[in-house]
Amino acid sequence: MACGRHEAMVGPARAGCALRRTALGAALTAGPCTFAPVQLVGPPSGLEAAGDPHAQLYRTDAPSGALPALPTFALLAAGPLVSCRIPHFRRWQTPLGPPGQATWDTLLAARAVDILAVVLRLLLPGPDTLGQGAEAGRWLALLPLAAPAIPVQTGAEELVLRGCLQSQLAARFRSPLVWMVLPSALFARGHCVPGASGARTPWNAAPAFAFGLAAADLTARTGSLGAAMRFHFAHNAIAMAVIARPGAFAGLALFLLRFGPEQIAAAPPLPPTGLAAIGLSWLAIRVALRL
Repeated sequence: MACGRHEAMVGPARAGCALRRTALGAALTAGPCTFAPVQLVGPPSGLEAAGDPHAQLYRTDAPSGALPALPTFALLAAGPLVSCRIPHFRRWQTPLGPPGQATWDTLLAARAVDILAVVLRLLLPGPDTLGQGAEAGRWLALLPLAAPAIPVQTGAEELVLRGCLQSQLAARFRSPLVWMVLPSALFARGHCVPGASGARTPWNAAPAFAFGLAAADLTARTGSLGAAMRFHFAHNAIAMAVIARPGAFAGLALFLLRFGPEQIAAAPPLPPTGLAAIGLSWLAIRVALRL
């Protein structure tokens, strides 16, 4: 672990690393999320059953709901930007790391992971599991709208979990078992959908937990959010806009995986293809950045 580089993010957090201040910062981060549009939680009760055409605006499995919902993740970024000054006594840009380093890490990570993410997503599921998603012409029309919206979602999540929470915890606790595992567990918890994944929800969250650990490692080794943000964007861009699972944000994808939540719940506990894609992408970025 390159603790020297991580210090660029951890050092500014030490002045306000008391747990009560970290908890207050978390509350300030969660607060703006209460104002998120209802696209994130589904249509009001009875609206879709009544056949109201406005119900489509609340469905993130349709483009009419997914595209407006993605930019609302910017609300997640509002909390860290406020809590940096009070109660954390930090400048607002410190959760990103040194700007020049973050930019350089982003460029190197993009070169390493963008094409690899597409190849892995195509090869690992097997061609017989792919079905048609959006019609090609419609997909091309939606792509210029989805392309700038996805980084808003991924960037906000990285800013909250790796940029702010990880550095706050690392300033207070030396052990990676705290500052790597806790944000990763929260990230995995956010990907648990009990109604869709059945009794194996914790196991189905394993790839998200592994992804969180990989992003935490990249952040610590580089001392910036650049590599982790590009790592996150590459995976989400493929998973939302190219090959998606049926469900939330699937309406933006060109292809759909043929299995749905019921098949996911019946699958082996640890999805090997998802873990393999995460591990290979993480390794490719580390090689590119010579870490």
